[in-house]
Amino acid sequence: METKPAAKDETCYEEFEPFCQWNKEEGHDILEVHLPGFKRQDIRVQINNWGILTISGKQPRVEETTSAIPSRFCKEIKISKHCTTNGIRAKFSHGILSITIPKEAQHGGVNAAWASANDYLVGLRSKVLKPRLSKKTAVMVVVVVLVMALGVYVVCRYPKSAS
Repeated sequence: METKPAAKDETCYEEFEPFCQWNKEEGHDILEVHLPGFKRQDIRVQINNWGILTISGKQPRVEETTSAIPSRFCKEIKISKHCTTNGIRAKFSHGILSITIPKEAQHGGVNAAWASANDYLVGLRSKVLKPRLSKKTAVMVVVVVLVMALGVYVVCRYPKSAS
């Protein structure tokens, strides 16, 4: 039985959970991830279509002479529905990754419920009072109205003779 030599790219990593701290502010939230010993090019920040923010990183392999084992991590965070994912920004400085997540503008408390109910009713009212017709349907309605008007005109203008 043959054994294959280990690939040169296979590196053992020490998995770790980075220290994270949330700072919640009025218009946005800031997630600070402490990553001492990492460089900007070692870190990756992604968000998928389901609103999951993935932060991962691994330190490059160090020279053979050192006994230190490189570290890596992967952290997934579900982003709130009330945040704007397109506006997420990341900044790495002095071993701290700061991710700014902007919040959508919201109304507060009971007023928010009334505002959303009012928006629903306005939308409903506009659909009920202003039905949209396709061009084809609008043309058919105009033709029917013209034919009916022509029929009324003919009946009034040329009454049947009593025989």
